Amino acid sequence: MFAEAWKNELPENHLIALDIAYSDFLDSYFHISPTDAGNVEQISDWLPTRHKDRYTSLFCHRFIICMSSVAERLAQTDRITPIPRCTAEALALHILIQQASTLLKDVRNTVADFSKFSDMAFRDTDFLDLYKTPKDTGRVNLDTKISLPNNLEFNDWFIPFDRDSRVNPFVYEDWETERAGLNFFR
Repeated sequence: MFAEAWKNELPENHLIALDIAYSDFLDSYFHISPTDAGNVEQISDWLPTRHKDRYTSLFCHRFIICMSSVAERLAQTDRITPIPRCTAEALALHILIQQASTLLKDVRNTVADFSKFSDMAFRDTDFLDLYKTPKDTGRVNLDTKISLPNNLEFNDWFIPFDRDSRVNPFVYEDWETERAGLNFFR
């Protein structure tokens, strides 16, 4: 069963709902071709709206790898915590939980409770601030702008939180390759 390592924290219907949410997400994703930017909205509707104009087909390809990485960690018989290794993976797990909660509500008329699971699965929930609408301060002076912590800047979403907990190399090149500027094709 999907997410079997979490059976003490989640009822069976929650585990099944997570599996279905992942399948539904994949179904939406695979309708996107690399040249069909209009269908990117199928994925971007689940992500923070403040960056909606930055969700390209390449971004979606990388994001689906993050979603698959999260699902692969959930599928392990031994528990892996924290599950997300970067901000994009945290968003992916959050989306799975939200979709699973909706499925349980709509199909089973059950109120989902992923709180115990979430407390153990995420390293923190700072990424949820990305869903809040930012205050419009006009033009941003990049010289005085303070960077967001915990890889919350859009360009940092795929960077691992910890250099010893790597993410899929398609999502983010290893530290040495990145530093050397050897990323020829991505």
